[in-house]
Amino acid sequence: IDANGDLDVDGHTNLDNVSIAGVTTATGNIIANGSIDLAGDIDVDGHTNLDNVSIAGVSTFTGAITANGSIDLNADLDVDGHTNLDNVSISGVTTAAGNIVANGNIVGDNATNISGINLVTAATLDISGDVDIDGHTNLDNVSVAGVTTFSGGISANGAIVLNADLVV
Repeated sequence: IDANGDLDVDGHTNLDNVSIAGVTTATGNIIANGSIDLAGDIDVDGHTNLDNVSIAGVSTFTGAITANGSIDLNADLDVDGHTNLDNVSISGVTTAAGNIVANGNIVGDNATNISGINLVTAATLDISGDVDIDGHTNLDNVSVAGVTTFSGGISANGAIVLNADLVV
């Protein structure tokens, strides 16, 4: 059949191996029971619900991305600007270039080496492992509980007050 004009079909139509050239408009639902292979761009306006999406290649998002489940990244994550992260777990080598600002507790369970960064905290620093600090350290209002060992001389610009016997 060669139809050069409009074709108006009412009722159910079963078409096998359809090839469409030009613009196609659908005013109802399109249901595919198999795969759909699109070689060009897809422009979707409005809410779109996609389950089990796999994206290969470079992807650019200009709006917010909201995830109700976990996001698994197997490559580097480069974040510019303010980032609010709750309940972060970091394993491996961590490098911070710049200030680390904490409005809550910073807790370390193992040896913590801090060099080349400024640690700014408005709360407590709780480290249960060793702390190795190289260079000048200025500490205000330090309270030390337990045995304290000094390998060099002790210099004080003010009075030294002992609340116990001095053993020499």
